[in-house]
Amino acid sequence: MPTDALALAPVILAVVLVVSAVGKLRAPSASAEAFRDLRVPAPLSSSLVVPALPWVELVLALALVALGGLPGAAAAVAALVLFTAYLVLVVRALGFDEDVECACFGEFAPGRISRRTVVRNAWLVALAAISVGAATQGSSVLTCIADGRLPWWWLVGAVAAAVTTWLVTGASAEAARQVEPTAYAQEEGDYVRYRTPALPVTLGDGTTTNLRALSSARAQLLLYVSDTCGSCEAIIEEAPEWSRELTPLDVRLVLRSTPDQTQLTSADEPRTVHDGEGLFVDSFGVHGTPSALLLGADGLLAGGPVVGVDNVRAFVDDVRAELGLLA
Repeated sequence: MPTDALALAPVILAVVLVVSAVGKLRAPSASAEAFRDLRVPAPLSSSLVVPALPWVELVLALALVALGGLPGAAAAVAALVLFTAYLVLVVRALGFDEDVECACFGEFAPGRISRRTVVRNAWLVALAAISVGAATQGSSVLTCIADGRLPWWWLVGAVAAAVTTWLVTGASAEAARQVEPTAYAQEEGDYVRYRTPALPVTLGDGTTTNLRALSSARAQLLLYVSDTCGSCEAIIEEAPEWSRELTPLDVRLVLRSTPDQTQLTSADEPRTVHDGEGLFVDSFGVHGTPSALLLGADGLLAGGPVVGVDNVRAFVDDVRAELGLLA
């Protein structure tokens, strides 16, 4: 295979690593939550490793195009190890009971891990393997350009193809995630309120009801969590305090399981809400845990949904402010 063809692999990988690093730097909390949800071993998900990862990716991106010989081969092998680790994590996550949000590219390409994610990561591993082969040629990509052995327009084309693909697929994925709740809309300023759907649910004591009936007497702050979601642990721990503090409304955990399938089930008021059919996600367009939304006693959605630990906490602060409970 010609040297110039081999050189395309490290260039494309370098672009991917830069996009990944910038996305993580722009959304550090999302990356930390993804590490917890992917159940990355503790030594590899510490407070030192997670913030350092995007900088490692930037260094690797530079090394892939700037280094040749043994240093270049070492950089290519490091990239191969990194992308193989990413592949192992997403393959393992497909076997989890709950869907896992992928923050592999930070804020640029969020979304649930699927078979498509596996295919993408497997392709990146293949490119990394080719990069190792390119590194054995002895010269770096930049050296090949300077010597005239690698036409510069090849690299421009590779970068343009990578950026165009990201723009097209990223926009499509974002549009697909913006699922509107199936309800009636009523304008109120900049926030569109939707009628609370009569979504059938089971309470922690086994009784059945629906969300519209549940919120008809008192407003409901619903926290969508999972006992297998690492990011949810903080929200689950804080929920009882929120329940004691926000007395004008009920604070309830919403679980994608029946009462007998989780240890989080509570038969005490406010009882847990169980969505055994998995309709909550589709009804409100919520595709991650932890999430939160507020159902008004007037039968309309009063706030949210929001996704992520920091966003849920900020949302609860907003509810406090509306209730006049902030100091």
